[in-house]
Amino acid sequence: MTPRKTQVKPSLKSRTDALVQSGHVLGWREWIGLPDFDVPFMKAKVDTGARTSSLHALNPRVIDRDNQKFVKFILPHYRGDGHGRIECTAPLVEKREIRSSNGEAEERYVISTHIAVGHHKIRVEVSLANRSLMGFPMLLGRTAMKAGRFLVQPSKSYLAGKPEQVYTALKSDTVSEQ
Repeated sequence: MTPRKTQVKPSLKSRTDALVQSGHVLGWREWIGLPDFDVPFMKAKVDTGARTSSLHALNPRVIDRDNQKFVKFILPHYRGDGHGRIECTAPLVEKREIRSSNGEAEERYVISTHIAVGHHKIRVEVSLANRSLMGFPMLLGRTAMKAGRFLVQPSKSYLAGKPEQVYTALKSDTVSEQ
């Protein structure tokens, strides 16, 4: 009889470290880029309890362009230098009833856009809301996390990279689309 070679499984710590290195583990808050709107980074709260991601937007209104519906809105204070408003236009997915954290349902416009998290670029649906009273201008919901195949480590922050890394990835075209 020949002896069998046993395969040693990597430890949970080494598997987790590999996921963190590949950018597939997020902390409870992260830097998010909005490349479609030329926003290099903003803080986002990662929320596994929220289905849809949400973005702080002012004056959303539907417009028609080439027989398609779009939403025009303003992102306040998100230029790279932190000053000035950005006027944005994005394809309208639908107007959807969204239940907020306080339990109240409201109709919101939902758009389709790309977000950059670390070196990942994914297309997600985002509802537009007035988040001026919230601590973060963006909330990253679980459908976006599922699209990017992310895990969440709630005791950590900013695991996907600092703003400089996100901005550099956006500018150098090294962001992988998923």
